[in-house]
Amino acid sequence: MEHALGKLKKAYTKLFANYHAIFLLAFIALVIPSLAKGFDLHGSESYFYYRITNFVLDNNIPGYDFLSFGGRAFLYNLGSPLFLVLINLIFKVSVINLLVFVPILFGFLSVILFYLILKRFNMKRNVLSFSCYILILSPAFLYSFVHFTSFTIPLFLNFLGFYLILNRKKLFSYIAFFIYLILPLFGFIHVFFGLVLLFFHFYENKEVRKFIPYSTIILPVLYLNNHFIISGIDVVKHELSEYFFILGGEYSLSIFLIALALFGLVFLWEKRYKNSIYYLFIILNLFILFLNIKYIIYITLISSVLGAYGLRYIYKLEWSSHLIRDLTVIILIGGILVSGVIFLSENSRRDPDQSVYNALVYIGENTDPRDVILSHEKYGIYINSVSARKNFVDINRDYAPRADLRFYHLNKIFYSRDMTNLLKIFKEFKIDYIMITPEMKNGLVWSSSNQGLLYLINNNQEYFKLAYNEDGAEVWRVS
Repeated sequence: MEHALGKLKKAYTKLFANYHAIFLLAFIALVIPSLAKGFDLHGSESYFYYRITNFVLDNNIPGYDFLSFGGRAFLYNLGSPLFLVLINLIFKVSVINLLVFVPILFGFLSVILFYLILKRFNMKRNVLSFSCYILILSPAFLYSFVHFTSFTIPLFLNFLGFYLILNRKKLFSYIAFFIYLILPLFGFIHVFFGLVLLFFHFYENKEVRKFIPYSTIILPVLYLNNHFIISGIDVVKHELSEYFFILGGEYSLSIFLIALALFGLVFLWEKRYKNSIYYLFIILNLFILFLNIKYIIYITLISSVLGAYGLRYIYKLEWSSHLIRDLTVIILIGGILVSGVIFLSENSRRDPDQSVYNALVYIGENTDPRDVILSHEKYGIYINSVSARKNFVDINRDYAPRADLRFYHLNKIFYSRDMTNLLKIFKEFKIDYIMITPEMKNGLVWSSSNQGLLYLINNNQEYFKLAYNEDGAEVWRVS
């Protein structure tokens, strides 16, 4: 019986470690959300890049964005819009199709490259395969590729560039250098990870001199970011709680993956200071993470490999009970699996949903192009992209003018019953319309109709006129 169970376990392990199974899971995970909601724009970042890309196509690179935060300097990274513009002009593929299908394609290719890169380091088959499974099921990776985001292109380019370097062919090294040279267009964090990874790779192979040409890439990074970096580093403030989640999560680190990664660090520590270069690599990356939460995707890559070694270490430990060991593994793996499934489930619904989209279309067709629309920051980019109107705030708050002040006033607007102060804020920021969605009325902002702004607009008809009300989405005109 024990022999039969051993053979069955071996067969399942062989199937689990098969690269066909890895790539099939990656393809399914990347395609499921689009199959569920339709192959169309999804999520605020996709709509943002749709607007910016079309703007560049029609007007070249702007110096000012007239819609976000009521108007702001155009301080966005240009890598993704320029890539989309270039492909559109060369291959005549519509911007919408690029935004829908490029993430799926690049996500699938990224998994293949990740697999091939790990294979180059002669990892054991089970460690290699489990690293890939962890990555595929991580919300940070899925967020980057189930719809178009600021990570979609640079993350793929980092995979591609490093893989070409590992091939040690002269032509490939030239292509890789070009890839790293254009990474500054996508932002500091992508350049940092790429260059740090390269440096440690060359150092490990006693080829540091080969890194010298790549180090010159720091110069365009400093030039392209001189308007909004602090000491050469793109610093964005976030609360510590935003970095972690238990189950679900959109762009954060799973505590189950962190637990496995910690076991992986213990595994590395078995060789003490022989692995000191890896400790330094991890510390440097963690330092950047706490300066900019967007770096989570690269910490996820590192944690995926550490987590796989962590699982191996768990099985190497001497446990007083195999049952406890197996339950520990089931909880950790189950947590990672459930997090991925929850993310896919949440992103299989259209965003914005039909009721909100119809309200946005109404705003675009029935308001003046100079009007300012107030709503929750989640809907700010949709107001810009679908309605082509100015928003009060949106999620791109980094480097926006008076962003902290605007969010402070937004909080007062939503929860205050002081009508005099409310009208004063509306006049100061020239707010003309308010868009309220079902989600805002059901927990996103309010939990009952007698709270703050909801109470005021329903009881002060001389100042607020209901212009649109369909399927719970409302548009109010400020008199």
